[in-house]
Amino acid sequence: MNTYKMMAAGAVVLFGADFASADEPADVSAVLESYSTALAAEDASAADPWVLADGDDFTIFEGAGEDIGWSNYRDHHLAPEFASEDVNFQVYDWSGYSVRVDHDMAVATFDIRMEYSVRGGDRTRDGHGTAILSRTAAGWRIRHLHTS
Repeated sequence: MNTYKMMAAGAVVLFGADFASADEPADVSAVLESYSTALAAEDASAADPWVLADGDDFTIFEGAGEDIGWSNYRDHHLAPEFASEDVNFQVYDWSGYSVRVDHDMAVATFDIRMEYSVRGGDRTRDGHGTAILSRTAAGWRIRHLHTS
């Protein structure tokens, strides 16, 4: 089953599912918080442990853009953005997690706050995100993100 079909099937199952245990939503939130903290520090390699990093197991849609595969996103999107002298993030914060868990998949929604400058001009942006995570032997890992 391709990645998109698996995510869609997982989302359908999750929205009708009950919570698996009381600790699992907190565990999922902790993974998302760790990932966003790494990005706030502009340290893409610190985000590596929190995603499914093999092949095209990780996908992200940001606005109209898409990246398939963690290494592609990390190396061709995050790294150049973090290295750019034209973009400087002062605040990059995820909060307000709402998590649903069903067996080995989880769906989370969250709020995003960004304060940054582009070519010297200050900007702020409040957005939202959706994450799909998979349970692995190492714990919950991010499979898909959609931020807007």
